[in-house]
Amino acid sequence: MNHVQASERKAKIHETSEEASGQLRERVEHVRDIVENVRDKAELAVRDRPYLVPVAAGAVGLGIGVLLGSKLTRLVLFTAVGALLTDALGGEIRRLASQFMGELQNRLSEGEAEGEASTSAAE
Repeated sequence: MNHVQASERKAKIHETSEEASGQLRERVEHVRDIVENVRDKAELAVRDRPYLVPVAAGAVGLGIGVLLGSKLTRLVLFTAVGALLTDALGGEIRRLASQFMGELQNRLSEGEAEGEASTSAAE
């Protein structure tokens, strides 16, 4: 009895796989037809109206320009670039910043000392 059930299951699986493969072939043929129709229409459009290609390219360029011009895109872009630069040059930037701040503090303290000396000499 087990052997009979197993052979029946195999037959059902085989039938189901044949049905699925048939449906898949039909879908593939349908997609091929759609692709051929679109290709034919595109060839006709390019042949009949050659100005469409530059217009379409300009529209795509304008779309990309608007996308890159948006504040959100700029924020994401600059954040990503900043993160990359921080990883690559973070130590060097910190060193330069600390040197600059140290020199600035020295100059400010020298200026304050000169200002105090000139005010005490004037008294």
